[in-house]
Amino acid sequence: MSLRFLHTSDIHLLDLTGVSPWRYLNKRMTGRMNIMLKRSRSHDGRLFRAMLDMVPALGVDRVVVTGDLTNLSLEPEFDLVQRTLRAAPVPVTVIPGNHDTYTRGSVRSGRFESYLAEFMDGERIGRATYPFVQRHGDVALIGVSTAIASLPLYAVGQVGADQLTRLETILQRTAEEGLTRVVLIHHPVVDGVSGARHGLLDLEAFSRVVARHGAELVLHGHEHVTIETELRGPKGSVPIHGISSGTSVSKKPGRQACFSVYHATADHIRRDLYTWNGSEFQARHD
Repeated sequence: MSLRFLHTSDIHLLDLTGVSPWRYLNKRMTGRMNIMLKRSRSHDGRLFRAMLDMVPALGVDRVVVTGDLTNLSLEPEFDLVQRTLRAAPVPVTVIPGNHDTYTRGSVRSGRFESYLAEFMDGERIGRATYPFVQRHGDVALIGVSTAIASLPLYAVGQVGADQLTRLETILQRTAEEGLTRVVLIHHPVVDGVSGARHGLLDLEAFSRVVARHGAELVLHGHEHVTIETELRGPKGSVPIHGISSGTSVSKKPGRQACFSVYHATADHIRRDLYTWNGSEFQARHD
């Protein structure tokens, strides 16, 4: 059985209603200034809703969001995200990004998981939250977390040694079952894509896992740019697709709001890319 799904990322839905000023007396101070000066005029949440409105006509089975659903990982934001995803016309899969674990307090409280666990159901190894596996016939969606709290003006990520070990086991098992493996991760996994203080800290370790066990596709966001790269796998190149922010109002090529629709089967993956042209999402067929 195949899986047809929509991939988007970095939707940054914003709602700071009722947030006390003291909640900004940490890393959020610089984040709040960024929202005031730039981010609130760089993103439009209505584009994500327009995307969801297209889902029935696109005939997709599922929507996948690879992180940064919020801005400052505050409760009103997560409440808005939860309500929006629950209203989606098809099931949704999410993983966290760095903005979803913006402070150490949000990480300690497990805020992302407490609000959005219903969108991360699946198989796990032991009691670990990540990675998780969602099976859809011949296709396995494998959700990985790179979300960690970092210093102000940093947006780094890390998979971590323990999670990498579990990922290696999952990739091996799903390969033995002959499944088409789609890895979902927030940060780019190829060197040179992210700038200083913005990248994946254990990028090389992740690359070694893929080199040993492969994957049929890796999807990410984070850099708000649509790019195609690749990693070396055991049987050839593994395609890596990065997607721009799904709510970006930029008109720069590669940075416009967009999403991809994938049709994955046991032996191939096909993609159609949809880019916002100022009035609608327009398709480009690969």
